[in-house]
Amino acid sequence: MRTVPPALLSALFSLLAISAMLIAAVAAPQLAMAMLPAAVALMVALLFYEAPILAVGLLTACYGLALDLQLDLLAQSGGGSVGTLGAAVVKVIPFAIAAMLCLRYGFAPAINWPFLAFTIIAAVSLVILPMGRVSTFGEMVRSFIGSTAPFVLAFAAAPRPVWSALCKAVVGVPLLSAGVGLVTGVVGFYPPFDLNWRFQGLHSPPFLAGFCVTAVFAATLEYLRGFKTRWLVLGGASLAVLLATQARAPLIATGLFLLLVFTFSNRRIFPLKHKVDLAMGGLLPGAILLGPLVIYAAERFLGAEGYEQFSGRDIIWPYFLDAIESRPLFGYGLGAGKLIVDPEDPQIRLIRSNAAHNEYLRLAVDAGIIGCALIFVSIIIWIWGGTRRVRATDRLVLRCALLAALLHSGFDNTLIASTAVIQFTWFAAALARARMERQDVPGHRAALRAALARRANNA
Repeated sequence: MRTVPPALLSALFSLLAISAMLIAAVAAPQLAMAMLPAAVALMVALLFYEAPILAVGLLTACYGLALDLQLDLLAQSGGGSVGTLGAAVVKVIPFAIAAMLCLRYGFAPAINWPFLAFTIIAAVSLVILPMGRVSTFGEMVRSFIGSTAPFVLAFAAAPRPVWSALCKAVVGVPLLSAGVGLVTGVVGFYPPFDLNWRFQGLHSPPFLAGFCVTAVFAATLEYLRGFKTRWLVLGGASLAVLLATQARAPLIATGLFLLLVFTFSNRRIFPLKHKVDLAMGGLLPGAILLGPLVIYAAERFLGAEGYEQFSGRDIIWPYFLDAIESRPLFGYGLGAGKLIVDPEDPQIRLIRSNAAHNEYLRLAVDAGIIGCALIFVSIIIWIWGGTRRVRATDRLVLRCALLAALLHSGFDNTLIASTAVIQFTWFAAALARARMERQDVPGHRAALRAALARRANNA
Protein backbone atom coordinates (compact mmCIF):
# COMPACT_ATOMS: atom_id res chain seq x y z
CA MET A 1 0.00 0.00 0.00
CA ARG A 2 1.44 3.33 -1.07
CA THR A 3 1.67 6.12 1.49
CA VAL A 4 0.87 9.74 0.74
CA PRO A 5 3.97 11.99 0.90
CA PRO A 6 3.90 14.44 3.86
CA ALA A 7 4.43 17.39 1.50
CA LEU A 8 1.31 16.42 -0.47
CA LEU A 9 -0.71 16.08 2.74
CA SER A 10 0.45 19.50 3.84
CA ALA A 11 -0.49 21.03 0.48
CA LEU A 12 -3.93 19.40 0.59
CA PHE A 13 -4.50 20.62 4.14
CA SER A 14 -3.46 24.15 3.17
CA LEU A 15 -5.82 24.07 0.17
CA LEU A 16 -8.72 22.92 2.36
CA ALA A 17 -7.93 25.58 4.97
CA ILE A 18 -7.86 28.34 2.34
CA SER A 19 -11.12 27.09 0.85
CA ALA A 20 -12.75 27.06 4.29
CA MET A 21 -11.58 30.61 4.95
CA LEU A 22 -13.00 31.81 1.61
CA ILE A 23 -16.35 30.14 2.31
CA ALA A 24 -16.42 31.64 5.83
CA ALA A 25 -15.56 35.07 4.43
CA VAL A 26 -18.65 34.92 2.21
CA ALA A 27 -21.03 33.27 4.67
CA ALA A 28 -19.93 34.95 7.94
CA PRO A 29 -17.55 37.88 7.38
CA GLN A 30 -17.31 38.85 11.06
CA LEU A 31 -16.44 35.31 12.13
CA ALA A 32 -13.85 35.10 9.34
CA MET A 33 -12.17 38.30 10.53
CA ALA A 34 -12.03 36.96 14.09
CA MET A 35 -10.48 33.69 12.89
CA LEU A 36 -7.98 35.34 10.55
CA PRO A 37 -5.08 35.82 13.05
CA ALA A 38 -5.30 32.21 14.21
CA ALA A 39 -5.47 30.97 10.62
CA VAL A 40 -2.42 33.02 9.63
CA ALA A 41 -0.51 31.75 12.67
CA LEU A 42 -1.40 28.16 11.74
CA MET A 43 -0.25 28.65 8.15
CA VAL A 44 3.05 30.14 9.32
CA ALA A 45 3.55 27.25 11.75
CA LEU A 46 2.96 24.74 8.95
CA LEU A 47 5.42 26.60 6.74
CA PHE A 48 8.13 26.45 9.41
CA TYR A 49 7.28 22.81 10.08
CA GLU A 50 7.87 21.95 6.43
CA ALA A 51 11.00 24.12 6.12
CA PRO A 52 12.81 24.36 9.51
CA ILE A 53 15.60 26.40 7.93
CA LEU A 54 13.10 29.27 7.71
CA ALA A 55 12.90 29.20 11.51
CA VAL A 56 16.65 29.85 11.59
CA GLY A 57 16.09 32.92 9.42
CA LEU A 58 13.23 34.03 11.68
CA LEU A 59 15.43 33.78 14.76
CA THR A 60 18.24 35.73 13.09
CA ALA A 61 15.90 38.44 11.82
CA CYS A 62 14.04 38.92 15.10
CA TYR A 63 17.20 39.35 17.15
CA GLY A 64 19.19 41.14 14.47
CA LEU A 65 16.42 43.69 13.96
CA ALA A 66 16.01 44.18 17.74
CA LEU A 67 12.34 43.25 17.66
CA ASP A 68 11.98 43.62 21.43
CA LEU A 69 13.48 47.12 21.57
CA GLN A 70 11.71 48.37 18.47
CA LEU A 71 8.31 47.13 19.68
CA ASP A 72 8.92 48.79 23.04
CA LEU A 73 9.66 52.07 21.25
CA LEU A 74 6.51 51.59 19.21
CA ALA A 75 4.58 51.12 22.44
CA GLN A 76 5.96 54.34 23.88
CA SER A 77 5.14 56.35 20.77
CA GLY A 78 1.69 54.80 20.52
CA GLY A 79 0.63 55.41 24.08
CA GLY A 80 1.48 51.96 25.39
CA SER A 81 -0.83 49.91 23.18
CA VAL A 82 1.85 47.32 22.49
CA GLY A 83 3.08 47.15 26.07
CA THR A 84 5.73 44.53 26.76
CA LEU A 85 4.98 42.57 23.60
CA GLY A 86 8.57 42.92 22.33
CA ALA A 87 10.16 41.28 25.37
CA ALA A 88 7.53 38.53 25.31
CA VAL A 89 8.07 37.80 21.61
CA VAL A 90 11.84 37.35 21.81
CA LYS A 91 11.40 35.03 24.79
CA VAL A 92 8.62 32.97 23.20
CA ILE A 93 10.30 32.52 19.79
CA PRO A 94 12.94 30.00 21.05
CA PHE A 95 10.20 27.98 22.77
CA ALA A 96 8.10 27.96 19.59
CA ILE A 97 11.02 26.84 17.42
CA ALA A 98 12.01 24.16 19.94
CA ALA A 99 8.43 22.87 20.08
CA MET A 100 8.25 22.72 16.28
CA LEU A 101 11.54 20.80 16.05
CA CYS A 102 10.52 18.42 18.83
CA LEU A 103 7.21 17.70 17.12
CA ARG A 104 8.89 16.94 13.82
CA TYR A 105 12.16 15.27 14.85
CA GLY A 106 11.74 14.27 18.50
CA PHE A 107 13.93 15.06 21.49
CA ALA A 108 17.71 15.30 21.67
CA PRO A 109 19.51 12.44 23.45
CA ALA A 110 21.68 14.74 25.60
CA ILE A 111 20.52 15.97 29.02
CA ASN A 112 19.68 19.67 29.15
CA TRP A 113 21.50 20.39 32.40
CA PRO A 114 21.01 24.21 32.55
CA PHE A 115 17.24 23.95 31.99
CA LEU A 116 17.06 21.30 34.70
CA ALA A 117 19.01 23.53 37.11
CA PHE A 118 16.68 26.49 36.56
CA THR A 119 13.66 24.20 36.99
CA ILE A 120 14.98 23.02 40.36
CA ILE A 121 15.59 26.61 41.46
CA ALA A 122 12.09 27.65 40.35
CA ALA A 123 10.60 24.77 42.35
CA VAL A 124 12.62 25.73 45.42
CA SER A 125 11.55 29.34 44.99
CA LEU A 126 7.90 28.36 44.81
CA VAL A 127 7.79 25.74 47.56
CA ILE A 128 10.36 26.82 50.13
CA LEU A 129 11.16 30.51 49.81
CA PRO A 130 8.79 33.34 50.80
CA MET A 131 8.12 34.51 47.25
CA GLY A 132 5.06 36.48 48.32
CA ARG A 133 7.22 38.81 50.38
CA VAL A 134 9.79 39.38 47.66
CA SER A 135 8.21 38.87 44.28
CA THR A 136 4.93 37.76 42.74
CA PHE A 137 4.19 34.41 41.17
CA GLY A 138 3.87 36.11 37.79
CA GLU A 139 7.29 37.70 38.15
CA MET A 140 8.78 34.34 38.98
CA VAL A 141 7.19 32.77 35.90
CA ARG A 142 8.49 35.59 33.67
CA SER A 143 11.95 35.20 35.15
CA PHE A 144 11.83 31.43 34.63
CA ILE A 145 10.84 31.85 30.96
CA GLY A 146 13.53 34.47 30.41
CA SER A 147 16.15 32.34 32.16
CA THR A 148 15.37 29.11 30.30
CA ALA A 149 14.75 30.60 26.83
CA PRO A 150 18.50 30.51 25.98
CA PHE A 151 18.62 26.75 26.66
CA VAL A 152 15.29 25.45 25.37
CA LEU A 153 16.53 24.60 21.86
CA ALA A 154 18.88 22.04 23.41
CA PHE A 155 15.81 19.81 23.94
CA ALA A 156 15.15 19.41 20.23
CA ALA A 157 16.52 16.96 17.72
CA ALA A 158 16.99 18.11 14.12
CA PRO A 159 19.01 17.19 11.01
CA ARG A 160 22.59 18.38 10.83
CA PRO A 161 21.84 21.08 8.18
CA VAL A 162 19.50 22.83 10.64
CA TRP A 163 22.14 22.93 13.37
CA SER A 164 24.81 23.96 10.90
CA ALA A 165 22.60 26.80 9.66
CA LEU A 166 22.07 27.97 13.24
CA CYS A 167 25.82 27.86 13.94
CA LYS A 168 26.43 30.11 10.95
CA ALA A 169 23.39 32.38 11.20
CA VAL A 170 24.36 33.88 14.55
CA VAL A 171 27.28 35.61 12.82
CA GLY A 172 24.77 37.72 10.93
CA VAL A 173 22.87 39.01 13.99
CA PRO A 174 25.19 41.94 14.94
CA LEU A 175 26.02 42.69 11.29
CA LEU A 176 22.30 42.91 10.47
CA SER A 177 21.76 45.23 13.43
CA ALA A 178 24.72 47.39 12.44
CA GLY A 179 23.87 47.59 8.74
CA VAL A 180 20.17 48.31 9.15
CA GLY A 181 20.96 50.64 12.04
CA LEU A 182 23.10 52.81 9.79
CA VAL A 183 20.28 52.99 7.24
CA THR A 184 17.66 53.89 9.87
CA GLY A 185 20.02 56.55 11.17
CA VAL A 186 20.13 58.18 7.75
CA VAL A 187 16.33 58.28 7.48
CA GLY A 188 15.95 59.38 11.09
CA PHE A 189 14.05 56.33 12.37
CA TYR A 190 16.50 55.20 15.06
CA PRO A 191 19.89 56.74 16.00
CA PRO A 192 22.82 54.38 15.33
CA PHE A 193 24.85 56.11 18.08
CA ASP A 194 23.78 56.70 21.69
CA LEU A 195 24.16 59.99 23.59
CA ASN A 196 27.80 59.18 24.34
CA TRP A 197 28.53 58.46 20.67
CA ARG A 198 28.87 54.74 21.19
CA PHE A 199 27.70 52.73 18.18
CA GLN A 200 24.51 50.75 18.88
CA GLY A 201 22.99 49.77 15.54
CA LEU A 202 19.36 48.87 16.19
CA HIS A 203 20.13 47.89 19.79
CA SER A 204 21.97 49.54 22.65
CA PRO A 205 25.80 49.39 22.77
CA PRO A 206 26.01 46.64 25.45
CA PHE A 207 23.46 44.44 23.67
CA LEU A 208 25.07 44.86 20.25
CA ALA A 209 28.44 44.07 21.82
CA GLY A 210 27.02 40.90 23.36
CA PHE A 211 25.84 39.71 19.95
CA CYS A 212 29.31 40.49 18.55
CA VAL A 213 30.94 38.22 21.13
CA THR A 214 28.88 35.24 19.96
CA ALA A 215 29.48 36.18 16.32
CA VAL A 216 33.25 36.05 16.87
CA PHE A 217 32.89 32.67 18.61
CA ALA A 218 30.86 31.30 15.69
CA ALA A 219 33.03 32.79 12.93
CA THR A 220 36.17 31.38 14.57
CA LEU A 221 34.65 27.89 14.74
CA GLU A 222 33.57 27.96 11.09
CA TYR A 223 36.94 29.30 9.98
CA LEU A 224 38.88 26.57 11.78
CA ARG A 225 36.56 23.90 10.37
CA GLY A 226 37.41 24.75 6.76
CA PHE A 227 39.74 27.80 6.68
CA LYS A 228 37.43 29.67 4.35
CA THR A 229 38.28 33.34 4.08
CA ARG A 230 34.69 34.54 4.33
CA TRP A 231 34.52 33.53 7.99
CA LEU A 232 37.69 35.47 8.67
CA VAL A 233 36.12 38.53 7.03
CA LEU A 234 32.82 38.14 8.89
CA GLY A 235 34.62 37.64 12.18
CA GLY A 236 36.70 40.75 11.53
CA ALA A 237 33.55 42.73 10.72
CA SER A 238 31.97 41.60 14.00
CA LEU A 239 35.13 42.61 15.83
CA ALA A 240 34.99 46.03 14.17
CA VAL A 241 31.38 46.51 15.32
CA LEU A 242 32.40 45.39 18.81
CA LEU A 243 35.14 48.02 18.93
CA ALA A 244 32.69 50.68 17.76
CA THR A 245 30.37 49.91 20.70
CA GLN A 246 33.20 50.75 23.13
CA ALA A 247 31.94 47.95 25.39
CA ARG A 248 34.80 46.89 27.62
CA ALA A 249 33.70 43.59 29.18
CA PRO A 250 32.62 42.02 25.85
CA LEU A 251 35.88 43.13 24.24
CA ILE A 252 37.95 41.65 27.06
CA ALA A 253 35.99 38.38 26.85
CA THR A 254 36.51 38.24 23.07
CA GLY A 255 40.22 38.97 23.46
CA LEU A 256 40.54 36.16 26.00
CA PHE A 257 38.74 33.77 23.67
CA LEU A 258 40.95 34.56 20.68
CA LEU A 259 44.10 34.35 22.81
CA LEU A 260 43.10 30.94 24.18
CA VAL A 261 42.27 29.58 20.73
CA PHE A 262 45.50 30.87 19.20
CA THR A 263 47.61 29.60 22.12
CA PHE A 264 46.16 26.12 22.63
CA SER A 265 45.43 25.14 19.04
CA ASN A 266 47.85 22.51 17.81
CA ARG A 267 49.07 22.04 14.25
CA ARG A 268 46.18 19.73 13.43
CA ILE A 269 43.54 22.25 14.53
CA PHE A 270 45.27 25.42 13.36
CA PRO A 271 48.22 24.58 11.08
CA LEU A 272 51.27 26.78 11.32
CA LYS A 273 50.86 27.79 7.67
CA HIS A 274 47.45 29.29 8.37
CA LYS A 275 48.76 31.05 11.45
CA VAL A 276 51.58 32.55 9.41
CA ASP A 277 49.19 33.48 6.60
CA LEU A 278 46.90 35.13 9.13
CA ALA A 279 49.77 36.99 10.78
CA MET A 280 51.41 38.14 7.56
CA GLY A 281 48.38 38.63 5.35
CA GLY A 282 45.73 39.50 7.88
CA LEU A 283 47.35 41.76 10.45
CA LEU A 284 48.33 44.54 8.07
CA PRO A 285 44.88 45.06 6.48
CA GLY A 286 43.35 44.41 9.90
CA ALA A 287 45.48 47.14 11.43
CA ILE A 288 44.52 49.54 8.64
CA LEU A 289 40.80 48.82 8.95
CA LEU A 290 40.51 48.35 12.72
CA GLY A 291 43.16 50.85 13.80
CA PRO A 292 40.81 53.87 13.90
CA LEU A 293 38.20 51.81 15.71
CA VAL A 294 40.78 50.69 18.28
CA ILE A 295 41.63 54.33 18.96
CA TYR A 296 37.91 55.16 19.13
CA ALA A 297 37.27 52.35 21.63
CA ALA A 298 40.34 53.23 23.70
CA GLU A 299 38.86 56.61 24.58
CA ARG A 300 36.41 54.93 26.91
CA PHE A 301 39.03 52.57 28.30
CA LEU A 302 41.58 55.26 29.06
CA GLY A 303 39.63 58.47 29.46
CA ALA A 304 36.78 57.47 31.79
CA GLU A 305 36.71 58.82 35.32
CA GLY A 306 34.54 58.53 38.40
CA TYR A 307 31.27 56.68 37.95
CA GLU A 308 32.00 56.13 34.27
CA GLN A 309 35.07 54.08 35.11
CA PHE A 310 33.00 51.01 35.99
CA SER A 311 29.70 52.05 34.34
CA GLY A 312 28.01 52.16 37.75
CA ARG A 313 29.02 48.64 38.78
CA ASP A 314 30.89 49.99 41.79
CA ILE A 315 27.62 51.65 42.87
CA ILE A 316 25.17 48.81 42.31
CA TRP A 317 27.22 45.78 43.33
CA PRO A 318 27.13 46.66 47.08
CA TYR A 319 23.29 46.42 46.99
CA PHE A 320 23.54 42.83 45.78
CA LEU A 321 26.36 41.94 48.16
CA ASP A 322 24.31 43.18 51.12
CA ALA A 323 21.32 41.12 49.97
CA ILE A 324 23.47 38.00 49.55
CA GLU A 325 24.89 38.48 53.03
CA SER A 326 21.35 38.48 54.47
CA ARG A 327 20.29 35.21 52.76
CA PRO A 328 23.49 33.56 51.47
CA LEU A 329 22.46 29.94 50.86
CA PHE A 330 19.16 29.90 48.97
CA GLY A 331 18.53 33.56 48.13
CA TYR A 332 15.17 35.30 47.81
CA GLY A 333 13.62 33.37 44.93
CA LEU A 334 13.81 33.42 41.16
CA GLY A 335 13.20 36.90 39.81
CA ALA A 336 14.03 38.73 43.03
CA GLY A 337 17.33 40.16 41.79
CA LYS A 338 15.67 43.00 39.89
CA LEU A 339 13.58 44.02 42.91
CA ILE A 340 16.20 44.61 45.59
CA VAL A 341 17.33 47.92 44.09
CA ASP A 342 15.05 50.94 44.38
CA PRO A 343 14.87 52.57 40.93
CA GLU A 344 14.15 55.93 42.63
CA ASP A 345 17.41 55.85 44.56
CA PRO A 346 19.43 58.95 43.50
CA GLN A 347 22.54 56.89 42.77
CA ILE A 348 20.55 54.36 40.73
CA ARG A 349 18.92 57.17 38.77
CA LEU A 350 22.40 58.56 38.14
CA ILE A 351 23.63 55.36 36.47
CA ARG A 352 20.19 54.82 34.82
CA SER A 353 20.11 51.06 35.51
CA ASN A 354 19.11 48.70 38.31
CA ALA A 355 20.63 45.62 36.61
CA ALA A 356 23.38 43.79 38.46
CA HIS A 357 25.77 43.64 35.46
CA ASN A 358 27.09 40.51 37.15
CA GLU A 359 25.34 37.16 36.76
CA TYR A 360 27.07 35.66 39.77
CA LEU A 361 25.64 38.38 42.03
CA ARG A 362 22.19 38.39 40.39
CA LEU A 363 21.78 34.63 40.60
CA ALA A 364 23.18 34.53 44.13
CA VAL A 365 20.36 36.92 45.12
CA ASP A 366 17.78 34.84 43.23
CA ALA A 367 18.95 31.36 44.18
CA GLY A 368 21.63 31.85 46.83
CA ILE A 369 25.23 30.77 46.57
CA ILE A 370 24.12 27.13 46.28
CA GLY A 371 21.70 27.86 43.44
CA CYS A 372 24.16 30.10 41.61
CA ALA A 373 26.81 27.39 41.81
CA LEU A 374 24.26 24.83 40.58
CA ILE A 375 23.47 26.92 37.49
CA PHE A 376 27.05 27.56 36.44
CA VAL A 377 28.16 24.00 37.21
CA SER A 378 25.28 22.74 35.03
CA ILE A 379 26.42 24.99 32.17
CA ILE A 380 30.01 23.76 32.53
CA ILE A 381 28.89 20.10 32.58
CA TRP A 382 26.64 20.70 29.57
CA ILE A 383 29.35 22.29 27.40
CA TRP A 384 32.62 20.88 28.75
CA GLY A 385 31.21 17.38 29.16
CA GLY A 386 29.38 17.59 25.84
CA THR A 387 32.65 18.15 23.96
CA ARG A 388 34.57 15.17 25.30
CA ARG A 389 34.19 12.94 22.24
CA VAL A 390 33.80 15.46 19.43
CA ARG A 391 36.35 16.59 16.88
CA ALA A 392 39.30 18.49 18.33
CA THR A 393 38.42 21.79 16.61
CA ASP A 394 34.92 21.91 18.08
CA ARG A 395 36.20 20.89 21.49
CA LEU A 396 38.82 23.64 21.60
CA VAL A 397 36.59 26.45 20.33
CA LEU A 398 33.58 25.57 22.48
CA ARG A 399 35.64 25.21 25.63
CA CYS A 400 37.50 28.47 25.02
CA ALA A 401 34.16 30.17 24.35
CA LEU A 402 32.83 28.75 27.62
CA LEU A 403 35.76 30.20 29.57
CA ALA A 404 35.28 33.58 27.91
CA ALA A 405 31.53 33.47 28.67
CA LEU A 406 32.22 32.66 32.33
CA LEU A 407 34.52 35.68 32.55
CA HIS A 408 31.98 37.87 30.76
CA SER A 409 29.26 36.80 33.22
CA GLY A 410 31.16 38.57 36.00
CA PHE A 411 30.62 41.96 34.35
CA ASP A 412 27.38 41.75 32.34
CA ASN A 413 23.93 40.16 32.28
CA THR A 414 24.73 37.17 30.08
CA LEU A 415 22.07 34.60 31.01
CA ILE A 416 18.73 36.41 30.80
CA ALA A 417 19.01 39.07 28.09
CA SER A 418 18.29 38.50 24.39
CA THR A 419 22.04 38.20 23.84
CA ALA A 420 21.95 35.05 25.99
CA VAL A 421 19.41 33.43 23.66
CA ILE A 422 21.75 33.84 20.69
CA GLN A 423 24.86 32.79 22.59
CA PHE A 424 23.49 29.61 24.16
CA THR A 425 21.50 28.73 21.06
CA TRP A 426 24.85 28.73 19.29
CA PHE A 427 26.34 26.51 21.99
CA ALA A 428 23.36 24.12 21.68
CA ALA A 429 23.57 24.03 17.87
CA ALA A 430 27.35 23.51 17.83
CA LEU A 431 27.08 20.70 20.39
CA ALA A 432 24.26 19.02 18.44
CA ARG A 433 26.15 19.26 15.16
CA ALA A 434 29.30 17.86 16.77
CA ARG A 435 27.36 14.93 18.26
CA MET A 436 25.80 14.10 14.91
CA GLU A 437 29.17 14.22 13.16
CA ARG A 438 30.60 11.90 15.79
CA GLN A 439 27.75 9.45 15.22
CA ASP A 440 28.29 9.61 11.45
CA VAL A 441 31.97 8.57 11.74
CA PRO A 442 31.38 4.80 12.28
CA GLY A 443 28.95 4.66 9.37
CA HIS A 444 31.39 6.54 7.17
CA ARG A 445 34.21 4.20 8.11
CA ALA A 446 32.04 1.14 7.45
CA ALA A 447 31.06 2.48 4.05
CA LEU A 448 34.72 3.19 3.28
CA ARG A 449 35.74 -0.34 4.28
CA ALA A 450 32.96 -1.81 2.14
CA ALA A 451 34.07 0.27 -0.86
CA LEU A 452 37.68 -0.83 -0.39
CA ALA A 453 36.54 -4.46 -0.13
CA ARG A 454 34.53 -4.19 -3.35
CA ARG A 455 37.50 -2.60 -5.09
CA ALA A 456 39.76 -5.44 -3.90
CA ASN A 457 37.28 -8.06 -5.10
CA ASN A 458 36.97 -6.42 -8.50
CA ALA A 459 40.71 -6.31 -8.80
